[in-house]
Amino acid sequence: YQEEIQELNEVARHRPRSTLVMGIQQENRQIRELQQENKELRTSLEEHQSALELIMSKYREQMFRLLMASKKDDPSIITKLKDQHSKV
Repeated sequence: YQEEIQELNEVARHRPRSTLVMGIQQENRQIRELQQENKELRTSLEEHQSALELIMSKYREQMFRLLMASKKDDPSIITKLKDQHSKV
């Protein structure tokens, strides 16, 4: 660790302080931009997940209704479907 710090200090001494400060400022801007992009991507992902959950919920509901309509004669299947639907 000490050797690495020493190497960094040697490299830093060969450049003017203003150059180092400008480099750090540029890195800070890039970090802030990346953080903002990351936040936007996270929000977008949450919105997509929410929409997908809603779509899947509607799909399961429709499939449950369809299966119940086609299996009116067999009460054991209806019971199984109700149990599965309640778990979901």
